[in-house]
Amino acid sequence: MSIKADLVLKNANIHTMDKKNPTGAALAVLGDTILGVGSFEDFSTVIGADTEIIDLSGKTVLPGFNDNHSHPLFCAGTLSKVNLTGTRSHSEFFERLKARADKTPAGDWVEAFGYDEGLFLEGKEPGLAELDAAFPDHPVCIARVCQHVGLANSRALALRGYDIDSPDPPGGEIVREDGKLTGRLCETAFIAMKEVVPPLDGDQLAKLMQTLSGVYNSFGITSTTEMAAFDDSKVYFSAWGNLIKNNWLTVRIAAYCLEPMYRKFIDTGIPFPFGDDLLKFQGRKIILDGTAGAGTARMSEPSRFDGNAGITYYTQEQLDDMVWEAHSHGHQLSGHAIGDIAITMFLDAYKKAQDRLPRPDARHRIEHCSFCFPHLVERVINEGVYPLMNTGFLHYFGDTITRNYGEERVSQSFPFRSLLDGGLIVANGSDTPVTVLDPTIILHAAMVRKTASGASCGDDQRISAQEAVYAYTAAGAHFTFDEHKKGTLESGKLADIIVTDIDPTAVDDEPERVLEMKVEQTILGGKTVYRR
Repeated sequence: MSIKADLVLKNANIHTMDKKNPTGAALAVLGDTILGVGSFEDFSTVIGADTEIIDLSGKTVLPGFNDNHSHPLFCAGTLSKVNLTGTRSHSEFFERLKARADKTPAGDWVEAFGYDEGLFLEGKEPGLAELDAAFPDHPVCIARVCQHVGLANSRALALRGYDIDSPDPPGGEIVREDGKLTGRLCETAFIAMKEVVPPLDGDQLAKLMQTLSGVYNSFGITSTTEMAAFDDSKVYFSAWGNLIKNNWLTVRIAAYCLEPMYRKFIDTGIPFPFGDDLLKFQGRKIILDGTAGAGTARMSEPSRFDGNAGITYYTQEQLDDMVWEAHSHGHQLSGHAIGDIAITMFLDAYKKAQDRLPRPDARHRIEHCSFCFPHLVERVINEGVYPLMNTGFLHYFGDTITRNYGEERVSQSFPFRSLLDGGLIVANGSDTPVTVLDPTIILHAAMVRKTASGASCGDDQRISAQEAVYAYTAAGAHFTFDEHKKGTLESGKLADIIVTDIDPTAVDDEPERVLEMKVEQTILGGKTVYRR
């Protein structure tokens, strides 16, 4: 009995991201895998009575986008919070929060996220007195857009046990001014607020993630990462269980685990990494420093704005021990490092581990790898580390980061061109909910390197349209050891496919055109999960 395809796309402008067979006009799918890419005539023998044939009339076909640094479950949780993204004044900030507080019973929490004080007309975030006056009856916890820094009113601070005499936790700061609390919490001091904020239950979180999966698919994203899996509670695993059981998850996820989840895997002896093509627990994540927008990135030279050189969560010795533990178990490591000192610390720790126990294909990652100055670029290339870029940061936060660190340092951040020219595979990601999921912004930023105001951020680090799309498809698959399964449109690989109205690989002369691109259809494992 001859094989008959379930689906054939024809009259398509196909870009496979496979260098051996880069283009085609037709593609055939059987079950969840690709039969092949070529001409429509090539598939005449596999077309049967039940084969669905779609004439795309010249539309573009690409591998599904792979957003290789995001926080899907955390982002799903933000769907229940007040979204402060884009607020440009204290009055707008409080207006959105009060609309939620007015509908919330006294004593219950009001949670929000997404503000950027760099956008405020006032040039700063609201203080504790303003928060207390506006919300006398509710504990309030508000995450800055970076999710590393936030605000809390006095009710929330008291529930966490923070007062003027509280010591700063390692890797964090309870910010004070003139001997008084300001309501601002940095890094581990803010992260600790989650211990007193009531969590969603597993059913609620799963349903929110179902909604978010559809949002990923609407942008053509078929694969992503869970880049900070830390919660080892019943809620967390219940959410994943509900998603899988009910077939609600329509984006493939590779999860990188923070404490305490990683510790649980080590202590119980559960084989790691483990999972399947839809959800797998991939490696260990370590956060070392803060963020550039909030001025907490660990830098060799301090911020021009406030003279702050940033925060590190661990000493070099502690980091070395954490890296060695995972490396010696054969696990992949993912390290959050934005400042040049933080990047250096990771490179040092990775090198020590490799010198002690050489692993030729460890694929240890550096997330963001932002202020990777030329001498660090050379080290990253020579030591074979995998740098994950977030070029969307240049668009969304470039003006604030320039205020903090100056044009010269920002022009050398995210050195995409230099890393590619050094022969590395480089992937890209949104870091949602820090930025939005829309890949067009990220592709565009990689090509033009401009801030939202139009200021240039290092023209010599621009990359081509083809390179930008490769970084958002095939490169991401390589970062998670999945290049043999997905990332390119090849025979035998998973049929994760998108159809777009504009060819994003052909916009070098007019890069703004990519911002107009719309996803017409998203296919995951041979099944349509989104249609415009």
